[in-house]
Amino acid sequence: MSQNQCQIKFFKIEIKIFLSIILIFFSSCDSSRNRIDNLGKNLADVQLDRFDKKFFLSEIDSLPNLISDYPFLFSDMYSLNHWVAIKTDSTRLNIFKKTQEVFSNVKPIENEIERIFSKTKAYFPDFSKPKLITLNNGIDYKYKMIDSDSIVLISLDCYLGDYSLYNNIPSHISKLMSPEFITVELSELISSRYLKIPADRKFISKIIYHGKLLYLMSKISDLEPHELLGYEKNKHEWMVNNENDMWKYFIENELLFSTQSSLDYRFLANAPFSKFGLSIDFESPPMIGRWIGYRIVQSYAKRNKENLMKILSYDNYKLYLESNYKPKR
Repeated sequence: MSQNQCQIKFFKIEIKIFLSIILIFFSSCDSSRNRIDNLGKNLADVQLDRFDKKFFLSEIDSLPNLISDYPFLFSDMYSLNHWVAIKTDSTRLNIFKKTQEVFSNVKPIENEIERIFSKTKAYFPDFSKPKLITLNNGIDYKYKMIDSDSIVLISLDCYLGDYSLYNNIPSHISKLMSPEFITVELSELISSRYLKIPADRKFISKIIYHGKLLYLMSKISDLEPHELLGYEKNKHEWMVNNENDMWKYFIENELLFSTQSSLDYRFLANAPFSKFGLSIDFESPPMIGRWIGYRIVQSYAKRNKENLMKILSYDNYKLYLESNYKPKR
């Protein structure tokens, strides 16, 4: 065999090896992508257990049976008469009537939740979907959703989107009390299970924690951070346009390593707006610290091709240092 023939033969072999590697690579990518999108299909269909309907539509005589079936929802502190009074209260009945109208068909919500559970299962194989029980809690928005690992309680009357019922609730809270925020808050509840609350009190640790939380929520819900935070279009645009100035404010005022608890309320908590102590405050959306935290985590993720678990578990301060975060100017 001539030298030219040998070179051609080896070149063909190298091409075959190269093509094989490329094929394996793309097959692996497709497999990984399909795993994320389809793994959760092995989960049983998600169904909301409509306890709210069972409670308000049942006969009073059957209430003891319901208490027996759901003992964890009926405190021993109260007698049967207490529950009968709630069941027959006109205000509670009007709220339930509205709940029936808004949530006459919960299948779309169940489908969205199933998708969230599917993606969570793909990222975290040990995830076990909780039982979802709906109820009416008298519009106690502080307890819209309660997690007890195997059970999640969802108070549907806190997601009606009816501001006539919520007129005594601050608007920055009531605007998040509409049906679409059921899946948003469920994704936050599920995501928080896989993150450790920072032990130190530094502001940078807190914003990175919230950034990781938003990053994971976005992964399992397919929603953008501004949607998860409930920002309207103009508020999101304000965030994008002022990102550099906000970060500059944090740096110049030496807030990143501050342990002042007031920073939580000013920049992390849901409030009417963020509090810089400047004339622009009323234009700003709340929780800007969470959004900036997401941008830092996003920057780190782009620079470091690590899997999701490593990103979530990585030291908050090191993540910040290695993110090379540069706000848009």
